[in-house]
Amino acid sequence: MHTVVVGAGFGGFRVMAGLGKDKSQKITIIDRHDYNFFPPLIYQVAAGFLSPSDISYPLRKYIVNHNNVSYRQGIFQAVDTQKKVVILDNGEVAYDRLVLAMGSEPNYFGNKNIEKYAFPMKRLSDSIKIRNRLLHQFNYAATLPEEERKPYLRIVVAGGGPSGVELAGVLSEIRNDIFAREYPEFKNTAGSIELITADPVLLAPMSEKSQQYAKRELKGYGVNITFSDPVKDYDGSTITLFSGRQIETKTMIWVAGVQCKRVEGLQDKDFTEHGNRLLVDDNLKLINYDNIYALGDIALCKSDVKYPQGHPQLGQVAMSQGKYLGKKLRSNAKMTPYEYKHRGDMAMVGRLKAVADIESLSFAGFIAWVTWVWIHIIALSTAKNRIATTYNWMIAFFTRNQSMRMEMSSRAIEEKMHKKGKESL
Repeated sequence: MHTVVVGAGFGGFRVMAGLGKDKSQKITIIDRHDYNFFPPLIYQVAAGFLSPSDISYPLRKYIVNHNNVSYRQGIFQAVDTQKKVVILDNGEVAYDRLVLAMGSEPNYFGNKNIEKYAFPMKRLSDSIKIRNRLLHQFNYAATLPEEERKPYLRIVVAGGGPSGVELAGVLSEIRNDIFAREYPEFKNTAGSIELITADPVLLAPMSEKSQQYAKRELKGYGVNITFSDPVKDYDGSTITLFSGRQIETKTMIWVAGVQCKRVEGLQDKDFTEHGNRLLVDDNLKLINYDNIYALGDIALCKSDVKYPQGHPQLGQVAMSQGKYLGKKLRSNAKMTPYEYKHRGDMAMVGRLKAVADIESLSFAGFIAWVTWVWIHIIALSTAKNRIATTYNWMIAFFTRNQSMRMEMSSRAIEEKMHKKGKESL
């Protein structure tokens, strides 16, 4: 039995790991990148507090100890359900069983300008581009007269969910702790961090206590927050909000929503009305196929009585489903229907400050911060990742500085970034 898993993220990696324990099974995992990484911490890479290698794990290192597992690099194009092959940009892979775990991509809501000029923060490579962009903007602004610096030192984060809140918080730390010390040119030009959300609150899925705490602390850090006024357009220099208000900035980071890319080769009836998500049964199998499964952001399961409209598009859902499906496919036995147990929501707000809603408990501050740090460290893939991340966080904590504040691209590329925006990368 040959099982092909498309996508090496939270869900796909766990299907591969679970199914790979059965040496009689043959597994091929397909992804454009040859590594698995931990998305909740990519904002720390973007801010320069962590290295990409701290939160990533090469797929081939896992495969070395599993002779029944192989990795195929490629970009998914379509599936041919009649021939039972996955079509990639560089060839085809035949399957007996197929697991679709491609995740989601940024949702620009049809705005081509935002897609062209804003910086998404979805992939590990996105975080490196953001880090390069920020460092280049800071260094370039240092060469300008004071009256011309503001658009280069104003960083706008679009999206008021956990990613937006955490990124705005860490960027405010950079401005407050590092600018005055290492950029004497900015003595009279502090720069600003703007957080824009279409919602009337931050962290919409969380408790009111957590929402108010995040709002209060971010404002205390000097973050300017705009509620209920989403971004309408962005030309690389000026953001226009739906209210008509305009904000001049050279850098807008987009974390305002996700969508699923349509899986070519499947039928219209396989999709739901929820943004190209695939309808699956209580065993995560596509309704109209006996040998195709889907999980994570791309899957919509309505049979869970606690989530009749489908599970939230969260990493912990994908991990839970991946573990379930890996066990189910390995045993090839009828299992109890999949049920998701939500473990809670958390967000880092700043130094020694976080919010957490875990079951019926809602708490904030230092205890929430310790809980956040502990959970994120133990969730990393390997001991090496945990040690490296802990070390870099300790350095940042005691020095109030970043370990990875270096531009990683050439001067020519950065000059193009300055002139044309992110599309030149």
